[in-house]
This record gives sequence, structure tokens and C-alpha cells, in this order.
Amino acid sequence: MRMIGLFLALALATNLSFGQATEQESIKSVINAAYVEGIHNHGDLNLTRSGFHPDFEMYVYRNGNFSKRSLPSWISAIEAGRNRNPNPPSQKAVANYLNIDVTGNSASVKLELMRGGKKLFTDYLLLYRINGEWKIVSKAFHSH
Repeated sequence: MRMIGLFLALALATNLSFGQATEQESIKSVINAAYVEGIHNHGDLNLTRSGFHPDFEMYVYRNGNFSKRSLPSWISAIEAGRNRNPNPPSQKAVANYLNIDVTGNSASVKLELMRGGKKLFTDYLLLYRINGEWKIVSKAFHSH
């Protein structure tokens, strides 16, 4: 009887960690497509729009000034930059995931955005699972 209880506890723990790992992989997939590839590697901005919630806000603290930026404003700035310089960077940006914390339909992610071995940003992203899909709803960051 004790062995059955141990087996059931192990099976439950394995199933929970598998579910958590699956959610983490889904979150990474959204971030990689919408944020890393879409924004930093000159990817398809339609993928960016689909991975971010329309009410997304990025919080910026620079030179003692705090501001926020909406998704349309951020994408417009990216498009303007691509019009001035249409060539993507020679080295791709990659995300080094430091922490992914999932509770129900909400998640927080801490990552380092790297290019050519150099740390560009430490990002803090918040996501919600809305209608079964993870969406990035907020970002705060530190520039390196």
C-alpha cells in the first residue's frame, strides 16, 4: 500500500512538472517569435503584433525619467528604424532565460538579451494566457 502511494505521488509530481515545462516552452516560443525574432532580428512584425497583447505597455526609466510606451508606438519606432537601416544586424540576438514563473494564467519572465556574446538588455516580461494563448502584456528592462 505504501508503495502505491509513493508511485501515485511520483506520477502526480511528474505530471505537474511536465505541465509546467510545457507552459514554459509555450511562453518561450511566443517570446522568441514576437520579441527576439520580430523586434531584435528584423523579423515579421505581424508575429510581434500577434504575440503581444494590444494593450501592452513598456516601462522605460532612462536618465532619471520614467515613461511608458504602447505597442503601436514601439512598432512605429521599429519600422522607422528599419526604413532608415533596412539591413538586419550581422549577428542574431538570442534570449538567455534566467527565470520563468507560471501561476495559473499569469507568468513572469526574466531574460538576458544577448548579441554576439554581449548582453544588451535584462528584460522583465509579464504575460497572460488569454483564450488559451500566451500574450506579452508588459515589459520593464535594464540596458547594458
